[in-house]
Amino acid sequence: MKIAAAAGAVACTTLVLSPPVDALSDASFAWHMGEHLVLLFLVPLLIVLSQPFTAFRIVAGKRATAAFVRVTRPLHVLAHPALTFSLFVGYLWLLHFSPLYESALEHPLVHAGEHLLLVVVGTLFWLPVLAPPPLRPPAFPVRLFYLLLALPQGALLGFALGAARAPLYPHYAAVMGMQAALADQRNGAAVMWIGGGLAVLTAFLATFGVWAARESGTAREPLCL
Repeated sequence: MKIAAAAGAVACTTLVLSPPVDALSDASFAWHMGEHLVLLFLVPLLIVLSQPFTAFRIVAGKRATAAFVRVTRPLHVLAHPALTFSLFVGYLWLLHFSPLYESALEHPLVHAGEHLLLVVVGTLFWLPVLAPPPLRPPAFPVRLFYLLLALPQGALLGFALGAARAPLYPHYAAVMGMQAALADQRNGAAVMWIGGGLAVLTAFLATFGVWAARESGTAREPLCL
């Protein structure tokens, strides 16, 4: 499972950043939005599921692992739900409603940094939900509330993008013309609305299912004694 998740993360990253897909994202906002959703949700999810700390613990041994956990414990604050949610929402809106997006289309280094930040923010987003070692998992109600708050964010951003009456990014208007760029922008808004919402909704339902299964198992235990 962990090895498959790690391999999947590498494969998905390689695919969406490959020249054919990257060229499509440069020519179409809708394709670019799909690329961003993979880097924001799928790749980070696979990274967290691969549990790199487990591999580190096996290689480093108990003493080095204990020292590492002790030294890095202050960094666990980065996985606090309030912080990860703020970073997630803040970066989504900053990316699409600031000069950063247009700059990334024109400058390869900025583009690479944009993608790296998507993966970092996405990884932080999943930490409170999955709480891989050595993190302490939040209670299930906290996780569900966190995902419930995150659920409409893609729809809100998609609505804002789709409601624009003119292309927001001159790059695409120059590539395909104003009307085609506006239609493409609305398609990209739908990709964010549907794709982002589906990713979070699936996580919400899965988390609720795991919680229900554990509660059911706990409830049955006294009957088995």
